Formats: sequence, structure tokens, C-alpha cells
Amino acid sequence: MQKFQKGDLVMIAEDLGPCKSHFTSGCKAIVLEFGWNSYSVYIENEGAVAWYEEYELTLIEPNRLDMLQQWEDKAQADHLQKSNLDWVFANGDEVIKQGHSASIEALASCFEFDFNMWGSHGEGFTHYQNTLSILERAKPFLSNGDKKGWLELAKTISNIKGD
Repeated sequence: MQKFQKGDLVMIAEDLGPCKSHFTSGCKAIVLEFGWNSYSVYIENEGAVAWYEEYELTLIEPNRLDMLQQWEDKAQADHLQKSNLDWVFANGDEVIKQGHSASIEALASCFEFDFNMWGSHGEGFTHYQNTLSILERAKPFLSNGDKKGWLELAKTISNIKGD
């Protein structure tokens, strides 16, 4: 029997054990759904994440879909801001340090060929490799706030993996 319902505000345990040390812990989340004996939750400032076990969650307050909407609205506004190329180059050092996904995708959108950050098979590792490659190429332009220079370079890039 399912303990938590969609919209429940929960606290994720601090210690999830060594097998899940890479999971976000010790924070609030909102339950999205239950399936395969675990929960998908929405973590503020992170987004939707799966595979949290029932014993790793503690109910704070039921039915907080209003809070979920606030978190999603904030995330969307943040994404819009960080995907704006003017913002990207005005905040180049932050983009280099934080590697905002929205900013990296905005940089990739400047290529004049059809490019998918996730690759043809939708692999997270491919996204990671592409992120590193794009950041490495864009770093001097980001450091100098040189949007025009990046746009000129992006025209000359014919692919990511082969370059």
C-alpha cells in the first residue's frame, strides 16, 4: 500500500546510505507519483527525480500541489533567464562554474547543424560529454563576455564529437 500521495510535501532523509550517496538528500520534496515500489519527487531548485524509497521520506504536510506549482514556475523563470544568450555572456563566469543546463543548451543552439545534447539514444553520459565539450570551446568567449565571437565560432563548428 502506498503511503504518500501526489502533492504530499515530504522530507528526504539525510542519510540514504552508500548506494545512494549521489542522490539529493536532507531536503524538502513534493511527491509526484508512485511506481515500481518507489516514488518520483520534485525537489525545489532541482526538478523531478525518481527512485526514492518510502522509508527515505517523511511526511511534512499533505496536498501541497500549490507549492509544487510555485517551484515549477520559479524553475521555468530561471530556465528562461539562463537560456537567454545575453544573460549567458553577461554571466559567463557563473556559466563556466555552474554549467547551467539551460545556458549550455543555448550555446549549442547557435550551431548551424541539427544537434541533440542527448545524442541519438538519449544517453545522460552523451549529454555530459557534450556539455564538457561545449563549455571547453565556449570558455574563452564566456570569460570575456564575447557573444559575437561565440556566434562566429559556432558557425564554423560542423559537429561536436568529430571536432
